[in-house]
Amino acid sequence: MAVAQLNYDYFAYESDDGTTYCKRSDDDWGNDAASGGAACAGAVAWGGDSRRRSTRKAIFRDPTTFRTRTLPVFTAAAYAALTVGTDTLTVAIPGSATAATYTLVKKVPEKVPSTVVGRQDPDHT
Repeated sequence: MAVAQLNYDYFAYESDDGTTYCKRSDDDWGNDAASGGAACAGAVAWGGDSRRRSTRKAIFRDPTTFRTRTLPVFTAAAYAALTVGTDTLTVAIPGSATAATYTLVKKVPEKVPSTVVGRQDPDHT
């Protein structure tokens, strides 16, 4: 019996400001139309997420085991099209002949730190 395993690739992630980055993700999710993923060519890598800077995400949960999968959503249009409680994700379970169906439980928006230009007082001489 073949063992189900995750494969990864880079996909084009379009941030809310219109900049395109390459973001690593599960190959099955990246090729799913619901993710908004497309082949990434020549863009700079997004890198890892942090507390202050992270991609928009979709969180899916198995209603039986309560296990979750948190996956990036590559375009704002794909993010807007996702519906909490309705959209599902089929997840292959290693060592099992059947797959589990996870349901979308939360959408997390993109976070990018902003900068504020300080006050520029002229020199008083």
